[in-house]
Amino acid sequence: MRVLVTGGCGFIGSAVVRLAVERGDQVLNVDRRGRTAPTPALSPIAAREGYARLEADACDRAMMRAVVRQFAPDAVIHLAAMPDAPGDALIDGELGAAYALLEACRTYRDGLSQDKAQRFRIVHVDQALGDSVRPSRISAARSAAAALMDNWSRACELPLVTCVAGEAFGPWQPQSSLMARMLAHLMHDRPFAIPDGGAIVRDWLPIRDLAEGLLRAAESAPPQSRIDFSVGAERRDIDIAESLCALLDARDPRPAGSWMDLISCEGVPAISSGPMLDPMDAEQTIQWRPQGFHAGLDRLLSWSLASRAAVQARSLAVAAE
Repeated sequence: MRVLVTGGCGFIGSAVVRLAVERGDQVLNVDRRGRTAPTPALSPIAAREGYARLEADACDRAMMRAVVRQFAPDAVIHLAAMPDAPGDALIDGELGAAYALLEACRTYRDGLSQDKAQRFRIVHVDQALGDSVRPSRISAARSAAAALMDNWSRACELPLVTCVAGEAFGPWQPQSSLMARMLAHLMHDRPFAIPDGGAIVRDWLPIRDLAEGLLRAAESAPPQSRIDFSVGAERRDIDIAESLCALLDARDPRPAGSWMDLISCEGVPAISSGPMLDPMDAEQTIQWRPQGFHAGLDRLLSWSLASRAAVQARSLAVAAE
C-alpha cells in the first residue's frame, strides 16, 4: 500500500510510519518539523527503502494538492497537529490543515480510475475523552477540525474513516502525558502525585495496537464509517500506577521498598466515567487483532528500562574519560 501520513513525526504518526515501513508499505511522511531536527522515534526506519520524509506545512493548500497528486497514495492518514501553537495559529493550523487535506484528496480522487477511487481512503483520529476530563484549547481545536472533516467529507462524498481512541501510550510518548510523567519520576526514584485523587478513568490503548488499527482502517474500512479502538483497559489513574509499579517490582525491584511507595494522590477525587468505546466493528469489519494492554505496558517498561540503562552507561563513560 502507498500511504501518505501527515504529522508522521508525532507520537501517533511515527508509530504508524514505523509499522507501515516494517510491513513493506511505501510511506511518505509529511511533517512541518525541520528535517535536521532529531526524531528518535523514526531512527529505526529512517534509512529504510520505501520511506521518504517531506518537510512541509499541511496547511499549505497548493503544496498538499501537489504532494497528494505526485505521490499518488492508496490512503492518506491525517495526524498533523499544532499542540504548541498559540491562539489564532492553533485554530488556523488545525482547521486549515484539515481543509487543505480534504480538498487535495477531493481533487486527487476525482482523477482516479473507478477501481482506484473505490479503494482510496482518508483516515483521521478523534480522541475520546471521559466525562470528567477538562477540555483544553488543543482538544477544542481538534474537535472543531474533526467536525469539519466529518461534515465536509459527507458534503463532498469523500471516503473518510474516523478512528476513535482513548489514551494511547507507548515508547516515545509525549513527556506531558500522565504515563510519561509517572515513569520519569519512577525511573529516577522520585515521588509522584497523581492529580484529581487518581480517580480519572481513561481507556488506555497501546500505541502499536492503534497504529495497526489505523493501517487496517486505511485498507478495508467502509467509507464514511466510524471505527472505535479499545482493548478494554478502562482504568483509573491510580489503577495504572498500581499496574506499572507491580510490573516494576517484578522486573526491577526497588532496594528501599515497593515502587508504589513513591505514588500518592492529590486533589479531590473526580466523579468520572470512561469514553465507552466499542471495538466490535474494528475486530469484525477490519479484522483488528490487538496485542492488548499488558503487552503494551510490558513493551513500554522494557523500552524505559533500556533507555535508562543507556543513559547511565553514557554517564559512566563520560566520567571515566
